[in-house]
Formats: sequence, structure tokens, C-alpha cells
Amino acid sequence: MSSSSTAINILLFCFADSDAEQLATHCRRGGRIAHTQGIDTGEKLAVAICAKNWDVLIFDAEQAQLDIQRCCHILRKYQKDIPVIYMGEGDALRPPDPCVVDIINKYNMAQVVNAAFKAQSALQLRRQLEASQIALTEAEERNKLLLHDHQDPIVYITDGMVIYANAPFCEHMGYDDLDGFPIVDLITNKDQERFKSVLKKQQQNNQQQQVEISFSLANKTELKTRILCDSAHYQGEDCIQIAIHKTTEGSAINGVDNTTRMSSKHQFLALLQEFVEQERNSNSSLVLISIDHFSKLRHSTSLNDVEYLVEALSNLVRRGMPAQHYGRVADDMIAAIAHHVASDTALEMALELGKTIESEIFEVRKQSLQCTTSIAILPINHLTPPKATLLLDTVFDGAEKVYHAGGNNAEICRRERQQLKSNATVDEVIADSMANNRLSLLFQPLVNLGASNGDHYEASLHIKDWVEGEITAGEMLRAIEREPENTQLDHWIVVEATKQLAKERLAGQDIKLIINLSGNVFHDREFCAWLSVAFKAAGLPPSSVILQFSEESIADALKQALDFTTQLQKLGASLAVRNFGRAKQGNKFLSHIHPALVKPGFRPTDMPTDQQIRDMIQHARLLNSQILIPNVGSAATLAMLWQLGPDFIQGSYVNEPMPIMNYEFAAFG
Repeated sequence: MSSSSTAINILLFCFADSDAEQLATHCRRGGRIAHTQGIDTGEKLAVAICAKNWDVLIFDAEQAQLDIQRCCHILRKYQKDIPVIYMGEGDALRPPDPCVVDIINKYNMAQVVNAAFKAQSALQLRRQLEASQIALTEAEERNKLLLHDHQDPIVYITDGMVIYANAPFCEHMGYDDLDGFPIVDLITNKDQERFKSVLKKQQQNNQQQQVEISFSLANKTELKTRILCDSAHYQGEDCIQIAIHKTTEGSAINGVDNTTRMSSKHQFLALLQEFVEQERNSNSSLVLISIDHFSKLRHSTSLNDVEYLVEALSNLVRRGMPAQHYGRVADDMIAAIAHHVASDTALEMALELGKTIESEIFEVRKQSLQCTTSIAILPINHLTPPKATLLLDTVFDGAEKVYHAGGNNAEICRRERQQLKSNATVDEVIADSMANNRLSLLFQPLVNLGASNGDHYEASLHIKDWVEGEITAGEMLRAIEREPENTQLDHWIVVEATKQLAKERLAGQDIKLIINLSGNVFHDREFCAWLSVAFKAAGLPPSSVILQFSEESIADALKQALDFTTQLQKLGASLAVRNFGRAKQGNKFLSHIHPALVKPGFRPTDMPTDQQIRDMIQHARLLNSQILIPNVGSAATLAMLWQLGPDFIQGSYVNEPMPIMNYEFAAFG
């Protein structure tokens, strides 16, 4: 199961409400949110398993009126792979049913939850394996079609023997079949030694080579042509691929596709790379036009005839999608770089082009053909990564999405942004971020101006590839406090932070880490107990961790924060306060908390005076707390702070936040 999984869907058969609540509590202690549904009949079971994907079914044999064999029969009837945990003595399981993965005593709920987590992991792996096998089969079928129908003559060889030659290659050589044929027998005598040298060089360095070779054809004539020699795999075996390109004027080897007279894929990629490096601020668009059901069109005509259709379609593309560059990037795909054409405008043009193509009748050798297209548009602007292959892959994924949605349409490729909409809960936003692997931690060093021991870092939540308009990491931490019972994000932050800290301390570094959390943990009475387990699992002394909360979060839940602080101090860890000075009467209630460290709520744009900083330091001294001054951006600011005497400083002048803890503290000066 992915480490980003933070929820588990559990179907409860004949569970009492108190048992269901106890189960959810144990799941929460384990760092996962339990989404449960209770059922008590076979009819309700059939409805539930068809309505939603469940990770596990827990069967309470003591309460159930339905026997376990009937329950498992219903799962098989509807072909649902849902692991079953049997809560009871197991006497009714003779012989055991294959759907039942574990038998556990009802009164050991912690063991039930552990079994549920284990069953979820196994189910996720089975689902991933099944999806991978389907994807592999589909990819193999596509590859077979591509090899068979590729417009370039291609041959694969190993140990000097042909292991596969596609139809165009066999036609070029004048043979029906070449499998098992010695490749040197196809080379003229004068070029055989040079060809063997090329093969030997290819095996040694795996670098693509272009050479001119003369082939000896079946009709005893000679074909002088340029070949591309490259390392490859065929049916799991290392081999050498040889592709023939005619060296006539305008061929793909010179960067032009013969059929469309557009750039070849490699030439187009070079043009796209140059464009995104120089014109990213031009508000342009990358457009990909993919022919729907292309393989069916090829089989309904022929390999050669379908090229006439592609040629005619390329002419329509030129007329309907004015662009600076065009390229045939695959047998069934044409790409265009529309300079100074915004994505919305390109979408309108693409929709109109799609209608034109759909209504066009292509006459190919007295056969009337029609086709539709799936078109994807990718905006090119200042946020576009300057990597042509990534852009082409992205717009290809967009065209595939359009095709699988029914085709004959056009869409703009946009990554779905993480936003707090009225119809989306914070929990859903966080789960989506975790599922997309977009959450990470950044570590910013603190320079010690006082007498504290060890090196200090502050760990903060970070959203990868953040773009304008998305929820920020800080907003995410604040927003989750609308759901005080939700601590899944806090658990994730602690696990990731302590994992990194343990790694650094294991290497001999004396490091203390400040970890930013939400105030939700104040409401979780089991959090400190879970934290103790996390410390032991990571091999960390509690004194190496300081948990930091906003002053506003503490003020909003003062009683719970006081109880939490007491537990945390008993554990041996410390508490810190960020946004120090923001809450009214902050010093009064913070005097009960006794924070080890306070961090003033200065924003990066603030320019606090010497007196304001002096007052902050004085307030910290009254609390008997150390103080960290953030946003130190210059030597002049540092010189002023030296006079005022804070305990720590932090900011761009020291170092920006980074993904690992490798700052050279000794180098600061």
C-alpha cells in the first residue's frame, strides 16, 4: 500500500455502535481515518459492495444472523475482492473460507485494526498488480501494432540473427519473412566488415549511430541507404534495433516527415525545446491532434493507404490551426506550436477544427473514409517547465484523456489545482494532495546566537509544484483546524519529520527539530501516547523534538492546550509558539503554557523597528522562553540583532528552507 494512504473503508457486518466507535478510535491511533458503514442483512451487503469500493469487511459472528459462508458466497457472486476478518472463535469456519483472511477474538479490537490495515495493504497490492498486468498487456498489444505497422522498416537482431523484422523491412529486402536470417547475409560484401564494426560498437557503448550501408536485396540488386542503429529490448531480450530511412530529399532523416511534409518527431522536439527556452512568456499554446481509432482505420484500408488520409488531414490542420511549427510526432498524431495564441483561443480553433475533420470525407483509392480526432491544448507561459519531452508527454496524456472520454473533442490540459471549494472538505483536499504525492517537508536552519546546545532546524509543510491560486501549506494547516477531530495531516508530518531527524542523528549529528503542527492535536487525547510510540520507533530521544503551534490555536483551545502541554512535558518533549504576539492578551495565557521557544509573527513584508523587536525579546524573557527572530535577510539586520540578543535567527541571509538537513552551521559568519 502507498505510504500516502490515510483512510480505510471498512464494511461492518452486525456491529454494535460502541464497537464501531472503538474501532474508529483504534484506527485513528494508527494514523488512519476509518470510513465505516454498518449492515446487518445479506440484501444490504449486496447493495453496499456494489455501491462502493471497500478495503475490508469485518464480520461479527456473535451478532450476525447470517452465517459467514453465506456472506462470502455473496462476495463471490458479485465478484468482489474484499478481505473478510471474522470476529469470533472460528468454530463456524470448518473448512475455512478463502475470503476470510483472519480470525480474531472480538475483545481484542487493536488486533482487529492491525489485521484490517494488513488486509488493506494486501488488497491494494493485488489491485495494483492487476492494473499493472492490464496496462502491460495493453502496452504489449500497442507495441506489437506499432512494430507491425510502423512506416519505417525496422529489424531487431541479436547475436547476428534477425529475431523480428516488420513488414516494411521485409518488403524492402524482397522477402516474405526474415526471422532467424543472418543479418550479414543482407549486407553487400564491401560493407560487411564495416557493418560488423558498427554492431560491435553498439554493444559496447549503447550510443545511437547513423551510418550509410548497402543492402543486398533478394532480387540481387543493391540498396544504398542510411540506417539508425540503436540498443533496444524485444520480448525481454537485449538486442540491436536497425531502422532504415531513405536518404531522398525531404525524408525524416533530414527532419521532415515524408507524408505530411511537417517536422519529424525529433526535429519537432528540438523546435519545441528552443521555443520554450526563448518564448515562454509569449502566452502561446502547444496543440496535439490525435486520430481516434487509428488502428481500425489502418486495418480497414492498408498501411500505405492510411498515409493518404494522414496527408489530407495534415492539410486541414494547417488551414484550421495556424501555427509557427508543425510536426508529425507519431503515426497518428500531429503537433503544433501556436505562437501568441492563448489556450482559450486555441481551444476554440481546435473545436472548430474537430468539427471540420468529422464532416470531411476522405477519398482514398476509391474508398470513402471518415475520422474524428482527440485534441489537447497545453498553455505555454511563465509557469511552463522548459523541457520539451515533458510538455509533449503532458499533452499526449491530455489527448489520451479526451480519447478515453469518447473522443471527437478538444480540451485544455490543466493540472487540477488543490483548492478549498465549498463542495470539498479539507480532508478531501489533503487526501488528494497525498494521493498525488504533492506533500513534503522543508527544513530551515536556525543560527544560535545564545548558548543552546546542538544544531536546530524548523520543519514546515510544503506543497510541491505549487502554482498561484492553489491552497498554500500554511492555509492547509489553518484550514484543517475547522475539523478539530482530523489529525491525519499532523500524524503524517510527525512521521516524515522524525524519519528524517532519526537519519541525521544516526549519522552522528546533534540536531533538534522544531515541527509545525495544527492545533487539532490538542483535541486528541491519544496523540502524546502515539507520539511516544513514534519516538521509540524512530529511536529518537523526546528532547530532540519541539512541537510548534500558532498562538491563535492555543488561544482558541486553551484548556486542551494546557492538558496537552502537561502530557508533552511528561514525555520529555518541548512546545514552541509561532505567530507570537498576534493574539490579544497572549502573554497572560502563554504564562500557563511555559513554551520553550517563541517565534514572533513577523511577516516577510514586515519591517519591525528595533523597539518592536526589543519588546518581543522582553516578553519572551518574562515567559522564561527562548526567542527566534525570523526573516533575517541582510547583514545589516543581523548586526542590529546581535545588539538586541535574541536566542536564534532565521531567514534568507542564513539559508532558505531546503528538502534535507545538510546546512553547514560552522560556515555561518
